[in-house]
Amino acid sequence: MLRYIMAAQALRAFSINGTTKRLYRAIGNRVGGRARTQGLPSHYLSRADDNLSRLEAAGGIRDGMKVMEIGTGWAHWEALFVRSFYEVEAKLMDVWDNRQFGGFHRFATELLAKLDETKRTEQQKERARETLSRVIQCQSFPEVYDLLGFDYVIGVDEAYSSVPDGTLDVIFSSDVLEHVPASAVPDMLTQHYRMLKTGGVCSHQVVPSDHLCIYDKAVNNKNYLRYGDKSWNLFFANDVQYINRLQMSEWTGMYAAAGFSVDSTVVARVDISDLNIASKFRQLPDTDLPVTVFHLLARK
Repeated sequence: MLRYIMAAQALRAFSINGTTKRLYRAIGNRVGGRARTQGLPSHYLSRADDNLSRLEAAGGIRDGMKVMEIGTGWAHWEALFVRSFYEVEAKLMDVWDNRQFGGFHRFATELLAKLDETKRTEQQKERARETLSRVIQCQSFPEVYDLLGFDYVIGVDEAYSSVPDGTLDVIFSSDVLEHVPASAVPDMLTQHYRMLKTGGVCSHQVVPSDHLCIYDKAVNNKNYLRYGDKSWNLFFANDVQYINRLQMSEWTGMYAAAGFSVDSTVVARVDISDLNIASKFRQLPDTDLPVTVFHLLARK
């Protein structure tokens, strides 16, 4: 628990003002950049493969579609994976520019080498080999964007305002929604509903786990359930690794309220029997609280 508390205080210190937040991002990009050039994280391939399989099972992806990835990150990994197998036009949105071409190039190279480890059909793999062979010849992100039909946009308002009503087929993300400020979620879902065509889908993997547990493996992955809003905001909440603590049933409820038809699938859960659950969370379904990863599919 000591590491958990120390990590929380360090992240809160980095959240003090704009200067400290920029310092945090600079340090994180430098350290993370070195790690990404060392190779694709072990779970990235299976995660992207599973996410795409769920989208395929829902009939939500085919050639010629227009898609958006929110929170595209350092290496546009999920968008790259989808685009390797489908000829889609993609808008990539993030809240700040963390792009790292070295990491992107390494991820593309490893995906090319590991295509046979995916669930893709032989026809899809052959298409991906051709696409990725061209991608890894690129020398910069602008070259990649021209090749793949990617449009990279920084800023939520800038990205959303650039999309006309009813023109997107898919909006997707992986491990992103838990970082969206809770107060901003209703407006985000309104925008998603506006941008999607009738029948279009939102496809998201969400990780409502306690991200401070990254720094203390001895702490339960849903440890934050012990704290009400006052205690959490006073001692643990931070801006640089913000988590909204929204649970699966809350997400499905908000999507339904925004007009979507919603389905959610639990991917992973933990035992929380040793936790004293705060009253804030006790009103939610017992089956909801142990969930650490779930997939959400919402159709307009």
